[in-house]
Amino acid sequence: MVSRIVVLICLVLLPLQAVAALSASVDRNPVLAGEFFNLTIRADQNVKGEQPDTSALLKDFVVGPTSVRSNTSIINGQVNHTTQWQVELMARNPGDYTIPSFAVANMQSSPITVKVVAASNADTQSKDVYIETSMENSELYVQQAGVYTVKLFLANDLTEGQLGSPELENANVSQLGKQKESYEIIDGIRYLIIERNYLIQPQKSGKYTIKSPYFKGRIRDNYRTRAASAIGRDVQLTIKPIPENISGNWLPSELVTLNEEWQPEKQSYQIGEPITRTITMTALGITKEQLPEINLPSINGVRSYSDQAETNNLVRNGKVISQKVESFALMPQTPGTHTLPEVRVPWFNVITNRIEYATLPTRELTVVGDPNFVQPTITAPQVSNAPTSDIKEDSITTRVETPIYYWPLVILGYALWLITLLIMWFKRKPVTTLAKTDKEYVPSANPLPALQTAVKENNQRAFYHQLVKMCKFHTGSADLTKLNNVINNPQFAEAINHLQANLYAGKNHTVDLKFIYQQLNNLNKKPKSENELTQLY
Repeated sequence: MVSRIVVLICLVLLPLQAVAALSASVDRNPVLAGEFFNLTIRADQNVKGEQPDTSALLKDFVVGPTSVRSNTSIINGQVNHTTQWQVELMARNPGDYTIPSFAVANMQSSPITVKVVAASNADTQSKDVYIETSMENSELYVQQAGVYTVKLFLANDLTEGQLGSPELENANVSQLGKQKESYEIIDGIRYLIIERNYLIQPQKSGKYTIKSPYFKGRIRDNYRTRAASAIGRDVQLTIKPIPENISGNWLPSELVTLNEEWQPEKQSYQIGEPITRTITMTALGITKEQLPEINLPSINGVRSYSDQAETNNLVRNGKVISQKVESFALMPQTPGTHTLPEVRVPWFNVITNRIEYATLPTRELTVVGDPNFVQPTITAPQVSNAPTSDIKEDSITTRVETPIYYWPLVILGYALWLITLLIMWFKRKPVTTLAKTDKEYVPSANPLPALQTAVKENNQRAFYHQLVKMCKFHTGSADLTKLNNVINNPQFAEAINHLQANLYAGKNHTVDLKFIYQQLNNLNKKPKSENELTQLY
């Protein structure tokens, strides 16, 4: 009886023991440094909502994405479930590494020891894919910018691939511009070269290692594709601290220069004449964000207005060059000679290890008055050399010589004036009639149809010409202010102002000609007495 119970317990526990199995394995061992290999973690049951924690692998390996799949099989009526995780790993350097154990759903795997060997030089040279890394300077100051270059060499056509980014602790790493592609023949093999430049800006002093980016993808090999991977050489960096004697803005660079341009460039300027002063700051080995602002002190007699600065950077011979262009508008207000002070920008020379200054020298700005303005000249009266006591007031006389033709012109003008009065006397009836209508000008026809034609053609100039005629028709004057008083509509007055600004001030306002025409048409429909009453008011 007891033996039967033992057998029954074993039959129950054996399936449970099989379910609790979790194993880990690699597809090859040893592996080459710089090549990806596969780590497979397998659970003999259906696991949902959980997966192995692979963060511990980041210490020794480049860890690719994790893929998961589940499988169910029935053998001799027995149902089997499996869950499998696959992770791609790469070791940067040769050595012996331990893949730790993993725990999933109360199951735990055993650790694995992986041996990583270095690829021989012959294998490296014959590889279809390899990476070269370089950096111009192996020593930098804190916040000094360096350029890190990565070149990927491909001897076969690439079907798919992924190129990672360099890694550096306590530093800002960003790609500069777009990648470049070129072709080069090396040892009789034609390679496609993909080049990327990265801006490296350390933030702390010490010794650091730039971990090379890796490549993983598939290349075409005759009529099939195969997996390919590569990794470059790590670069060692020494980061120097900021010197203790530095105060203010920290600008570590190999060279900083200031240049200026004047538009217009003249010996002297007139009062109110606008002058554009453009200052360009160029620096080697720093980012465009590090370039300081250019502040010009205020000058009595000259107004100054700064424009928005433009910044950019580029890479030349493995070095980053940054530039800031800032423009200032100067407006002289008073004549004379104005002194523009020196412009100084301090920076730290990383070659000589000392503070230097980029400068613009002082400049004299000569301002003169408007040459078209003529100052009135006052001539003092001539005084004889006689003593003052001998000069009497009645001895100072003013003598005005009258020309011969003076009186004949006076008589002729008086006669013409009398003739004009006689002509006006004989024509006084039409003038009286005009006075009763209180009009200075009465056109023969209403310009409203011509206004309508100008509206259809959207011709602002022709419309304005007819508008002046309409103003004369209703007010007897070409003064549009009187027409605004008759219409008595603020929108109408604003539309007229915009129309005048477009025609005579070079503006580009939107003017609703149809609205103006409607207001004039309504005015034309009103009784004449009502229009006169509005104008009088």
